[in-house]
Amino acid sequence: MRRTLLALSVLCPLVGAGLAAADPAPPGTSTAGTLTVRAITGREPIPVNRAEITLTRCGESKVVSTLTSGADGRATAALPDGCYEAKVITVPGGCALADVEPVRLQVAAGTEVGTEFRFRCA
Repeated sequence: MRRTLLALSVLCPLVGAGLAAADPAPPGTSTAGTLTVRAITGREPIPVNRAEITLTRCGESKVVSTLTSGADGRATAALPDGCYEAKVITVPGGCALADVEPVRLQVAAGTEVGTEFRFRCA
């Protein structure tokens, strides 16, 4: 009997903590999702370094974040839920952007979304 009570006294707080952690965020609060952009060139993707990409909320002009691709061609930002437009603003020397249109992405809490920008480099 004592063992059962001991086991219950240890497990009950853990089960309660697990249920509390599983609760969704309260309405009106926003948690972050991850947006990743990738700058590449060539038929077999080769990373493009130092491409600058701005992020704005859909329908707005204010820049929320500016990302710069690294040596692996990637740049990542944690953003609140919502619709974002990603647009290349700086093209590295010797390269041209294959498609100049901004890309729309929907960011949701706890998820990762991504897009690629293709360049033509000499």
